[in-house]
Amino acid sequence: MVSTPEKRKVSVVEIPINKVKVANRLRATSPEKIEEIAISIQEIDLLHPITVSEKDNYYHLLSGHHRLQAFKSLGRQTIPASIRESDELIDQLIECSENLARSGLNVIEVSDHIIKREDLLSQLGKRAAVGDNRWNRTGLTNSDLAKSIGCKERAYLYKKSVSNLHPEVKDILSSTDFANNLMDLVALSKEDDEVQLIVANLLATGKCSTFKRALTLARCQAYPFDWKEEQLRIKDLIGKPKSVMRWGGETSALSRLCKLVSHDEDCQVIKQSWGTQSSPLAAMHPDHCAYLINFYTKEGDLVLDCMAGRGSNLLVAAALGRRCVGYDLSNQNLQRIRKVCEEHTEIDPQDLTLHHSCGVQLTEYAEQENVFDLVSFDPPYVGNPEKYGSDPRDLCLVKDIDQFNSKMEECLINLKRLIKRSSWEKKEFHPIAIKVGSCRRGEDGLIDMSTEIEIISRRIGLKVHDKVVNVLDSQWAMFTLSRCIDHKYSVKTHETTLVLVKY
Repeated sequence: MVSTPEKRKVSVVEIPINKVKVANRLRATSPEKIEEIAISIQEIDLLHPITVSEKDNYYHLLSGHHRLQAFKSLGRQTIPASIRESDELIDQLIECSENLARSGLNVIEVSDHIIKREDLLSQLGKRAAVGDNRWNRTGLTNSDLAKSIGCKERAYLYKKSVSNLHPEVKDILSSTDFANNLMDLVALSKEDDEVQLIVANLLATGKCSTFKRALTLARCQAYPFDWKEEQLRIKDLIGKPKSVMRWGGETSALSRLCKLVSHDEDCQVIKQSWGTQSSPLAAMHPDHCAYLINFYTKEGDLVLDCMAGRGSNLLVAAALGRRCVGYDLSNQNLQRIRKVCEEHTEIDPQDLTLHHSCGVQLTEYAEQENVFDLVSFDPPYVGNPEKYGSDPRDLCLVKDIDQFNSKMEECLINLKRLIKRSSWEKKEFHPIAIKVGSCRRGEDGLIDMSTEIEIISRRIGLKVHDKVVNVLDSQWAMFTLSRCIDHKYSVKTHETTLVLVKY
């Protein structure tokens, strides 16, 4: 408990319960706690008196609200009490400190008590002032206050920041399980009031069961998409020479759109082969997709993603005014993509064609040639820890590199037939852009998969037009890091996008 500025006289006496006044309190009472205390009182009486101050012929409760209510439930007329000399500020400080020292408060309640206590300490001149250093500091610091409630300074500051939540949000979430999710509440406190309220209502009404999903939906509702502005932002990236492309823009319109699919409630998850943790299915970064689509195509062109997955290529292409065709072995993925397009975009359904079929065989286009202006896809690679399903046509299930390469050769032969011809003289390029995982372990040592795909491509008559190096985001970089260290490899935190054409 935080020390008070001065010691005050304390005496313990029996006082009439009807003389005890209870002011508006930060902490609500718990019927279960009251019943528990009442049973204890019947068995062993009251071990710890309530604390009151005497003023105007009444006793004002400082601490012990649950004990007081327990005595009332038993029909008692008096209750043992410690009577302190009255000082309004110190009385309030004692109440805050007493409550913080007890269990049963959720994170939102703790935050309110922390802010109240710091305000009282400042008024009493006991809070360290901003700018104080260790040589002239006389008041209590964050570290001191954190120790007084039994937590680390960082945790204390996190709990304190929850006070930035909108008051209505606190009221809505206080009665839910999310009231104890510290880091979710911290993240929510940084959002605009509009986003906070939408998230709180989605969680409280059960429309979303996860915080990430609710936050994604809320951002989409609060910040309408502006495709013209988004296209200008993407075009600004083009023409700036970079040897390594880093894709950020997590708050961009395209990122929010793609996250709607990735953070779906019943989202299929991947099982990591080197750990027990599960994660949402991976998706190409939307800015990467937008860069390629905007660079190689124009509005109205036809784009193919033969392994759509979470739909980044398709959503971005459609949002940027391209017509697009998608393939995926998971009908669940395709349904989510359709749902996002219908509910959150102005995309014409006729511009989005989805096939629940095999993107290697592409049977729906078996008799056609020179159809697509751009093919962009991110295939799973042999030895990939991602496990999408049990369909035997799924490349994730292929364990042998030679077998995998055979499947990729079949896929590229079909794509070569379907992609339009490029012309070096006319500067017209219709590429097949493949995002390639870095390296895999083979029987003869480490195999560079981008080189493997490049060899296959050249053998069937496709030319390498360009290569783009992509730095992995933090999530996948950490997975890669752990795996590389386990197997004594130097760390590989990049992927390559091969850009192939036919002349």
